[in-house]
This record gives sequence, structure tokens and C-alpha cells, in this order.
Amino acid sequence: MIQFYAYPESVFCAKVRIALDMKDLDYAELPPPDGYGSAAYKKIVPAGSIPGLKDGEAALSDSNAILEYLEETTPSPALMPEHPIERAKVRALMGLHDTRIEPSVRAFYAPIKAGKPPRDEVYKQLINDMSVAFERLEDMIEAEPYAIGHHVTLVDVAFATTFSQAQQLAGMFGGELMLKPKCQHWWQAMQSLSHAATSIDINRKAMQDWVAKFIQVDA
Repeated sequence: MIQFYAYPESVFCAKVRIALDMKDLDYAELPPPDGYGSAAYKKIVPAGSIPGLKDGEAALSDSNAILEYLEETTPSPALMPEHPIERAKVRALMGLHDTRIEPSVRAFYAPIKAGKPPRDEVYKQLINDMSVAFERLEDMIEAEPYAIGHHVTLVDVAFATTFSQAQQLAGMFGGELMLKPKCQHWWQAMQSLSHAATSIDINRKAMQDWVAKFIQVDA
């Protein structure tokens, strides 16, 4: 059985979980022993980071590397297009997720951990910055109904929980994530995927609990 090391509040872990579920793989989800970066965990996954995957002799880190591994070892159902151009689009959008979109969401974590109150001006700026980051997607996706046309790909797997967490955090701090029409349509399509909806729910509950450790906000 695959061992999947994860924390429920992580969107990087969520995208791996969605792929595991979509491919109907048998796995056990576990927290990293003694926390990520620990000596005990590094004995299993040398990078010591999450998500981590142990599959027989394979001990993998980095969410995108794990997703590509799952795609190559369990090619059905396919989460990568056949055409090279579309495959390149998938990789470009996944890179954008990791370098631009997700960091705009993660920017909330520092002020939350510092105990900044919900109406602090810092959150207004972060909500605006996040909305601007999401605007970059509008001209890059097809939303017919998924990011790269009619079929679910790794892009949808990667973005589903990030969309949810961004909206959740904006709402917690008195704002709204502004999505343009194609992104709104795409978000609706991602929510209709049962496996994505499961991870979205897991992530939303975990984030609510995580934020409550530091500050009191509306659910």
C-alpha cells in the first residue's frame, strides 16, 4: 500500500490526494512522524518535506514530481493530455500555481500566525494581491469546462483546493476573492468533481481549525 504523508491544511498535499483518489489507488494518509523535517521522517522521505510518498522502493517528495510519477505508473484515468502542446500548457499552469497563485494565498499565513486581528489592514492588501494573482489565469485557461478543454488534467487537480482556500481566507477577513468569468466557470466545474470536493472539504475544515489556533475569526 502507498504511504502518503500529508497535512490536511496543505494545498500541495491536497492535489496529490485528489490524484490518488481519481486513480483509485490504495493508500494510507499519514502525518510525517515527528513532523516534517524530522530525522524520523527523513528516514522515510529523504527531503523531509510534505507531501511525501512511499511506494515500494520509491520515496518521493515535491507534489508535481509525485503527480507525474502517479501519471506514469497508473496512466488510467489519464490526467495529462495526449498532445504535446496541451501537455506543455498543463506544465505551464502548474508552474504558475506553485510560483504565483499559491504564494498569494500562503501570504496570509504569516500575519495569522503573528496574531494580526481580522480587520487589520494587512488582510485587505493581501486579498487584493490574491485577486490580482488569480486574474493572471483568465487568459491562460479554456474553462470548457476545465482548464485545458473538456477533460480533467493535473491542472484541475492542482488548482481546486487552492481556489477554495483562497475564497475561504478572503471571507474570513471580510473580503472576497474576485474571479473573472472564465475562472468562475472553471471553479464551478472543479467543485463538481467528487474527489476534488472531498479534498476541498478536508482542507476547509483543517484551515478553519488552523486559523483558530492563532486568532478568532468568523467561520
